[in-house]
Amino acid sequence: MYNSNTKILVTGGAGFVGTNFINDLLNRGHDADCIAIIDNMEHGTYIPKVHDKITNFHKVDIRNQYVETIIKNFAPDYVYHFAGLVSIYDCHENVYEAVDNNILGSINIMNGCVKANVKRIIFSETSAVYENCEMPTWGGFNENQSDPTTIYSTTKACLALLAESYSRTKGLNYTALRYFNVAGPLQDYERTIPPVFAGFILRIMGKHNPIVFGDYMKARDYIDVSDVNAFHILCMENEDTANQTFNLGTGKMTNLMDLKNMIADEMGVKVEFDHYDAIAGEALNSYGDISKAKSMGWEPKKDITDTIKETIIYLENEVNEGNINPITFMEDLEIEKVKI
Repeated sequence: MYNSNTKILVTGGAGFVGTNFINDLLNRGHDADCIAIIDNMEHGTYIPKVHDKITNFHKVDIRNQYVETIIKNFAPDYVYHFAGLVSIYDCHENVYEAVDNNILGSINIMNGCVKANVKRIIFSETSAVYENCEMPTWGGFNENQSDPTTIYSTTKACLALLAESYSRTKGLNYTALRYFNVAGPLQDYERTIPPVFAGFILRIMGKHNPIVFGDYMKARDYIDVSDVNAFHILCMENEDTANQTFNLGTGKMTNLMDLKNMIADEMGVKVEFDHYDAIAGEALNSYGDISKAKSMGWEPKKDITDTIKETIIYLENEVNEGNINPITFMEDLEIEKVKI
């Protein structure tokens, strides 16, 4: 059962989801000495107000087998595995690196979990495994479906299969989380392709039109990162979440045109789209059937309008502090890099 002294190790703890999760733990009064981070900092961002509090911060790549020793020595109760290669383009162009990170690196983490007798590993799969699935007539994609298309989604589907195998053969409990489109403060706006949500906001701040690839009426299921964090906590509180796969979304779709208009209205401007060809393999519409997650006692609470407001405030602060220049954000976008 979760308490403030539960020992938690987070891989990718300097990324968007990892940083938000750690910040949420600290805000709940969790003992900072009972939190450990593994992050190679290649794409992570060190946030002093969050990461300065964590003394067990290991700047190491999950592909390095030394992570097994780190996990064994820290002896966590739970491991949250968010590290990996997440760019669809990077995975497409560097298949060996994608496999090395998302599969072989994850094996190192799971081996460490087995050696440390970790209660459970909770990891990010992805809703992208539904890329080639047919949308059910009623409700969104459900956890019984999986038909990945891209290299990225295929490596994540392999991770889920490996976790199931480790559970059966090595006794490692797991929970696989199929995130839909997670949004909110600290979003990795520089590596998000297509550049949606935070990308839209920054383009507007820089006096540019938001960029859309393909049909601007395609719709996604946007979930606030705080609602994702709530399920992360629930995984430690509810044993029924063990050895299961869950969709994490809102069960609602918002198309890109409506998203752009909601953001523009909040910022008090009128903008159009800069339009480019569709990204190959990208699903037209995607939202999740979240009934399974709700049966565990969880329900998303944040409305998309609140997520938009909070993300705008966060990015305005980033701009004011000189951390990003919205005028040049994606101004030199290499379009060929997203036509896979």
